Amino acid sequence: MRSRNVYILFILVSAISVFSQPAKYTQIEDADEHFKHTNYLMAIPIYKSELKKDPDNNKIKYKLGICYLNTKINRDESVTYLEAASKDPKIEDEKWIYLGMAYHLGNRIEDAILAFEKFKSLKPKRATEAERYIMQCDNALKFMRKPSKVTFQNLGKDINSSEPDYYPFIDQDETFLMYTSRRKDNFGGKKVEMDGYRSSDIYQSNMVDGNWAPAKNAGHGINGNLDEQVVSIRGDGMQIVVYEDHIDKFGNLYVASRRDLNSEFGKPKILDPVINENIESSGCFNEDESIIFFARREDLTEPSDLYMCRKLPNSKWAIPVKLPDVINSPYNEDLPFLSSDGQTLYFASDGHNTMGGFDLFKTTWNQKENTFSHPENLGYPINSTDDDRSICVTRDNKYAYVSSFRPNGFGDLDIYRAKLLETEPVSIVYTGNVFMGDTIPANQPKNFIVTVIVTNLKTNYEYTYVPHSKTGRYIMALPAGNYRLTAHSKGYAKYSEDFEVSDMGKVSIERSKNLLLKKNSKK
Repeated sequence: MRSRNVYILFILVSAISVFSQPAKYTQIEDADEHFKHTNYLMAIPIYKSELKKDPDNNKIKYKLGICYLNTKINRDESVTYLEAASKDPKIEDEKWIYLGMAYHLGNRIEDAILAFEKFKSLKPKRATEAERYIMQCDNALKFMRKPSKVTFQNLGKDINSSEPDYYPFIDQDETFLMYTSRRKDNFGGKKVEMDGYRSSDIYQSNMVDGNWAPAKNAGHGINGNLDEQVVSIRGDGMQIVVYEDHIDKFGNLYVASRRDLNSEFGKPKILDPVINENIESSGCFNEDESIIFFARREDLTEPSDLYMCRKLPNSKWAIPVKLPDVINSPYNEDLPFLSSDGQTLYFASDGHNTMGGFDLFKTTWNQKENTFSHPENLGYPINSTDDDRSICVTRDNKYAYVSSFRPNGFGDLDIYRAKLLETEPVSIVYTGNVFMGDTIPANQPKNFIVTVIVTNLKTNYEYTYVPHSKTGRYIMALPAGNYRLTAHSKGYAKYSEDFEVSDMGKVSIERSKNLLLKKNSKK
């Protein structure tokens, strides 16, 4: 999130001036003050109120367009206001690059390119900036023409809120989830930060019967009144890496542990000074914790790069080494995630061949030779024209947990489970017996004449199964989904049951389900 690295110095320098505004400020001056300090959320309602009084004021429309561009409230509004401002020759030429960005985020790629070209013609000294945006548009067109076979499942209201929810991480068995949220009921949520959002806390959830239980705050052991963010998790779910963004000490990585799966995480302990040397924003360990990959920037004016640090035989950490230029671009790299195979390194970058903002990439790490393959963009729709910052992939590489701003979400960033359909879907095998009348074997008929129909409630696709005519034994294989099972047999009441087949969590490929058909009641 922006508060981690962009606003840190600004918070230290400007906090007093923002929250101690002179009482004589007019409404528009108040909005301009929020706008100046990039608090777009607070500026929007004031500007809208002022625009009602002066509907033809294109300066207000211009600033409203920029405000909506930098929030996730309603991106379409950004286009509306900036298009209006672009028709006013008195508005600065910067309007064209903002309009291009708004088109880009709205996937109006061709319109975005025209706007960036217009800006380049008016501001030739900034041609390099415009050309980079145009290159991102070209990348977006390329990836969107050949989308990956990926579907997204919003984790729902038990996990997501109307505020930003992001950086999801799961354990290796997909039974435990941790993520970061900036909701108003956080421990420090009563105060609004410089960017208009609440401070962040870490949340957690457990898998229960194939679904994520309602999330709860990870507790005072980890969370305080300022910003805490989870940036990786150990495979067994017993340890996490935490980024803390505090006014008195910022840009450091910590480790928090717990005794068992039912206990809370303890107070985070700061990592070795050789790792926390400058401004470190994220990091992850390999399986035996002998290596850590992390993101570092030398100072607030420099982009962040990925580093690797090895633990020495004496248990001390060696001097960190910056990853080669094939990984680190002239721009920002962040949020490394090393998959369970120990050689696939995922990370976010706003360089390389990004579609716009941060994209997610992966590279193959040859541990023996300590080399990295050329980063591969994960493509559309895992990546979008917006920022895509973190990914956590399941052990079997069939699913990924991401945070994204997508249509029909709960508001701002939501947590999603992405199904990578290029792999075969998991089928769950159900075995069991049909019992007729009661469950006493001696009372069962000599011949079972039963039809079992299972209907997918979303697609209406029907699966038909016929139990063994002598034993009533049946076997059925179903992919993940919500189903209605009905069983029919002459002389017996119709059996009906709705159930869910989940492939989330530690999946048991074979499950047991018995069916009892009751005799028709005598009239």
